[in-house]
Amino acid sequence: MKQLMAAILALALALCMTAALAEETPFVIRNNVTFGMNMDQVIDAENTRRYEIDSEHNRGRVEFWELEYEHMTENGVPADIHYLFVGNELVAVRFEYEARDISAQQLKADLAADFGAFGALDRDVLGNGIYAVDDDGRPEGRVEAAVNGNVMVVIAQDEDDIDVTFIDLTAAYIK
Repeated sequence: MKQLMAAILALALALCMTAALAEETPFVIRNNVTFGMNMDQVIDAENTRRYEIDSEHNRGRVEFWELEYEHMTENGVPADIHYLFVGNELVAVRFEYEARDISAQQLKADLAADFGAFGALDRDVLGNGIYAVDDDGRPEGRVEAAVNGNVMVVIAQDEDDIDVTFIDLTAAYIK
């Protein structure tokens, strides 16, 4: 009987450890910011008061709140950073770079190391998330995407700008 109890206890412990290991580590965007945070948490994590909060933006059927940081630096490169919230939950982040400040090829290679190969944007997977990539839902220029787990990264590039948007594919607004 003691051996049976010990075996059951060992099995229960093994199952608990397996479940703990199976939990996904949250995707950290920058400064310990993760999807699902509220606006106050993101403001605290950024630790600078150089921001603007835009009023509601109707983008398709989605209402976003936008927390914008201009003239920031991401990995040593000047960038404007837009945190996009549906309700008070962070669902997407867009980094806007000037093409003259960054190598599009190197940026794509760096992101591909974490997200895998880039290909054509799958609008069916992205759903309403397209409005996080572009206000009117029609990104212009060269647009490519990669997916790793529950996060899609989209690179939209034209002559002057390179926008990189990280989107939480589990967010309710996607569907």
